[in-house]
Amino acid sequence: MIRMQARFPKNWLSPVPFIRLTVCDISSFSCVKMSRIQTWTEGWAEGRTSFHGTNVHKSLLEFQSKLLVKKPSRVLVPLCGKTLDMRWLAEEGHEVVGVEGVIQAVMEFFEEQELPYKESDVPGIKGAKLFENEDKKIKIYLCDFFQFSKDIAGQFDAIWDRASLVAIDPPLRQQYTDVLLSVLSPGGRILIEVYEYNPEERKQKGTPHFVPEEVIQKLYGERFSIQLLATEDILEQNKFFKEVGLTWIKQKIRIMTPQ
Repeated sequence: MIRMQARFPKNWLSPVPFIRLTVCDISSFSCVKMSRIQTWTEGWAEGRTSFHGTNVHKSLLEFQSKLLVKKPSRVLVPLCGKTLDMRWLAEEGHEVVGVEGVIQAVMEFFEEQELPYKESDVPGIKGAKLFENEDKKIKIYLCDFFQFSKDIAGQFDAIWDRASLVAIDPPLRQQYTDVLLSVLSPGGRILIEVYEYNPEERKQKGTPHFVPEEVIQKLYGERFSIQLLATEDILEQNKFFKEVGLTWIKQKIRIMTPQ
């Protein structure tokens, strides 16, 4: 079944794929999962998506050679939203798999990129759907990320964590990392973007979460050599940061290579 455009009520839940997409049946969610995904669904419906970039991420462009060692690579983009990075990676010859929990993000990706897609069920995740574009270079799974596994999509040569860890509630960070490491091929690399700021300045707690160096070391230090590639003050890049009371916020880009 090939579809060019599809519009859904803004409060729908489902996965987003440029290449492959898995939708998780609402009946399979626990109350915690529903609350977490519903919060993001409401944010998309209300237009609270200032995190979405209108260009390919400059750090991906700058440091692609450190991440994409294998040519071509299988690249995972967790919590992908509708990022343009997926299309760029596919056009560079790589196979891209995104994982997303909000149907609106998925549909907007296909509509804005004018990509026909194929929809199918996904064995292994109750109620899930897979969406792939015609050449199958881009795959996005519409589902709760914690249901994702190598049994569903195999393993990956590279992971581009574009502000995904900062979107994960702190108690779930280890579980999130465990999923990433379980789908990373031996020798695979991770390029990660996180933020550092003074959490005491925030008027409202929430995403993007503060992720200091010690958290990265705790999650990844035993298995990876971690190199800081870039630090940038991004306070002026998004009015949201000042609105929540921050006086400074730094974006930090790291590459993680297996020891």
